[in-house]
Amino acid sequence: MNTFTALHTEYLRPSRTIETVLVSNEKLSQVFFIYNYEGNSFRVFKNHLDLILFFQDKAESDFEFGTETALDGFLGGVVI
Repeated sequence: MNTFTALHTEYLRPSRTIETVLVSNEKLSQVFFIYNYEGNSFRVFKNHLDLILFFQDKAESDFEFGTETALDGFLGGVVI
């Protein structure tokens, strides 16, 4: 089971954020970038470049979830 910690939250607007999250297990860790669109859509990016390309309409997110519960389940079980 992974643990995850929010390292930083950038507020684009009051209801839109980009969170930098550290996901780790006993041996490994990985940083994910999560774009939270008004609490209705959570897009997960494996690297900063893909996040930037998403906002330029040049790439899609690696994963997308409709609820925070689904996002937490993914982060808790994702293979690093």
